Amino acid sequence: MKRYPLQTLIKLRAHRTELARKVVLEKQQQARACREACTRIEGEIEALRQERSGHRMRLLDPPPPGAPWSQVLEQREAHIDLLGEQVQAAQQRLQQAQQQLQAAERALEEAKQAFFRAKAREDALEKRKGVWRDEQVALEMRKEEDAAADLSLARRLTPGQT
Repeated sequence: MKRYPLQTLIKLRAHRTELARKVVLEKQQQARACREACTRIEGEIEALRQERSGHRMRLLDPPPPGAPWSQVLEQREAHIDLLGEQVQAAQQRLQQAQQQLQAAERALEEAKQAFFRAKAREDALEKRKGVWRDEQVALEMRKEEDAAADLSLARRLTPGQT
């Protein structure tokens, strides 16, 4: 049987499909890292909010002995304000991380589409290769049938044979 003439093209398409698969895996890792960053920042925001609410609850606790009430109250309020600013900064970081996550998910979707296109091209060539092989087998069988028919005809035409 003959060697398929487009074998090199099939190898090239398989290579491209593998490269596209690797890109998809890389994009998946990037998207996962962005998701984890968002989750981490959300946890940080929640912890800061809980700490802030805890400090608000203790805002009117009596000051330590010897400390002036106004100074302790002012320090506690300043700390609560600081925690509020940290919450706002974390929310801004979360928005940025969510934007990065959206970009990473778009890139992942594009990489998946590129992989599916490459795989479809490879599959189409493999299917064509199968059709070609079937054609080659049919051609070989026709040649064998023709040769058998020629032998049969030659046997009938040769004198002295029974």
